[in-house]
Amino acid sequence: MRVRKWLAGLAAGAIAIAGAGPARPDDESAGTSARAGEPVEEIVVRGVRTERLRTPPSAFASTIDFDDYRGEHKTVADLLGEQVGVQIRRFGGPGEPAEISIRGSTGAQVVVKLDGVRMNSALTGTTDLSELCVGLVEGADITRGGDPVRSGDGSIGGSVSLRTRRPGAEPRNRVRVSGGAFGTWEVDAQRSGRAGPLEYGLGYCGFTTDGDYTFARPDIVVPGQPPTVRPPITRVNNHRVRHSANLSLGGEIGDHGHLSLDDYLTYTSHGEPGLDSGDGALGGQNPFAHSWSTHNLARLAYTADSLGAWGDSFEASVHHRYQRLAFDDPGLTAVDAPVSTLTQVHTVGADVTDAWSFDALAADHELTLLGSTRRDVLHDDDRPDRARSTASAAAALEARWLDDRVAIVPGVRLEWVQGLGESWLPALGVVLTPLPWLRLQGNAQETFRAPSFDELYLPDKGFIRGNPGLRPERARNFDAGLVATLARLGPLSELRFEGGVFQQDIDDSIVWIPISPRTIQPSNTGPARVRGYELSLSLSLTRFVQLTANHTGLESQSRTTGRPLPGRTDNETLVRLRVGEKRRWKLVGELQRTGPIPVSPSGAIRLPSRIVWSASAGVDLAQIGPERLRARVRELWLYATLTNIGDVAVRDALFFPQPGRSGFLGFEVEW
Repeated sequence: MRVRKWLAGLAAGAIAIAGAGPARPDDESAGTSARAGEPVEEIVVRGVRTERLRTPPSAFASTIDFDDYRGEHKTVADLLGEQVGVQIRRFGGPGEPAEISIRGSTGAQVVVKLDGVRMNSALTGTTDLSELCVGLVEGADITRGGDPVRSGDGSIGGSVSLRTRRPGAEPRNRVRVSGGAFGTWEVDAQRSGRAGPLEYGLGYCGFTTDGDYTFARPDIVVPGQPPTVRPPITRVNNHRVRHSANLSLGGEIGDHGHLSLDDYLTYTSHGEPGLDSGDGALGGQNPFAHSWSTHNLARLAYTADSLGAWGDSFEASVHHRYQRLAFDDPGLTAVDAPVSTLTQVHTVGADVTDAWSFDALAADHELTLLGSTRRDVLHDDDRPDRARSTASAAAALEARWLDDRVAIVPGVRLEWVQGLGESWLPALGVVLTPLPWLRLQGNAQETFRAPSFDELYLPDKGFIRGNPGLRPERARNFDAGLVATLARLGPLSELRFEGGVFQQDIDDSIVWIPISPRTIQPSNTGPARVRGYELSLSLSLTRFVQLTANHTGLESQSRTTGRPLPGRTDNETLVRLRVGEKRRWKLVGELQRTGPIPVSPSGAIRLPSRIVWSASAGVDLAQIGPERLRARVRELWLYATLTNIGDVAVRDALFFPQPGRSGFLGFEVEW
């Protein structure tokens, strides 16, 4: 209750500040200020810069601007999951862990970076997207398919580069508050601006939920007998509190350089109900287990342009990642042994990138050299300390002929991992642009991933444990397809169509699977093949109607058993229809269809296909309200969202239950 009152107080204070703020014309130019009779001072702002290298032109990629979803109740996981080829695996309801899968990959096979720092934990190998607040992140770039040259170890499925909100010349303040089902409340506040030569951005996000939703349990089916129907039960011990904050500082150094510091901190405290595979009123859920986690990412980077013989663009950075995980379970009964663990992981690393542009052989070339190193150190109170070093060097060339109609993108990376030796990771991409509106592209790559510390050494927590006998994953990726864009076609505008096929051959794929009704652990599933296709379409009909749709078909198979790989659906479709003016009001309807998901390697446990409908309505009072309001705030969105309208019983890849129908209300203000 104290948390809710504090969140409400912060929201009320933000609105009061917005109302008392000075009047500001809507068309005020960024970076200038002037009074009558005074000269105008021009301020050039470059912003804190990270991830300077653009995505290779041959890659299949998606770019998301989170501001396009203002006035909607969305999480970072929601926005990533709406992209073609992407599936989000959720471990429960609001605020609970979620990880990304690209083209049927596991969460550990996707490299996720935040402001240039790898978020993937050396402990788990995955990235928990629930740690990210949509109010503190401004956008993301998704590369589908392997990204070995730029992302290295772990990018078998692809990569995601997230950006926190960047400072600007003109001060900006944002506050976002939402509340709804299961006692869920969230607030985030962000400010950015400039103080003399220093650019700055800072933000905070708070989240709390009771998480006590009711969910359906699967019937018990025994051949030759009537099914045993089990009644719904309530999720217990599922409360969660999370606090996140970020800081960005930057400034120019000399005529060509820029120095920046970025830090992102998250603290979470939550119950651990586990699986519901038992009997009794709780269904086997654990009412006592609890976890605490702290995760901090820090990066100091220097970037420079136009250095002559030293390169056209240069970037050098150092980073530190810290994770602290505590777990306590006093035991369900007097005969259960209590479990209490404390784990800490430190990662220190450095990265250097240098790029040159030049002409040769009647082509425009860009050569990029990359180098990186990192050291992961694990301290644990119930397992031996572990440490692992990684080093790599890479080169990528982009060559363009015939006014960019033909592009070839070869690259190679040498990756060395302590205890596993070195791996050569070659890549080749080709792009053909026969018409201004049509692009053909394809890629071939080799990728690699070392098992994480948890996959190898996680202590037995009763419902989950590690496997020290795991072998590294290696894969070969291939994809090809086309992109067509048209500014207008009859009454339609902003048309974009993308289609492609892909295949991935994996050696010793690592998958978390149930090994008993109560326990999951990672296992090498042997050689496997994943192949499929992607289709996406977006278009506008006048400025009031926008339609986006995508479909991913997937066939994944263990080449040892011939059975489908667990945790992958064979198809997923998303359709989104927005009606309204983008910056004034909008009504949004979404349909997401997910095909059956095998949970166990044998295929005996399968999640049925499902269709989930969601809808939202939002209005920006700053655009349609009185002149006095428009003069004081840039945007003031009020919105309502209803998810899973059909109240469908949903479980995800590892059989964790998710909530049914739920609603949320909120507002978002910027001044």
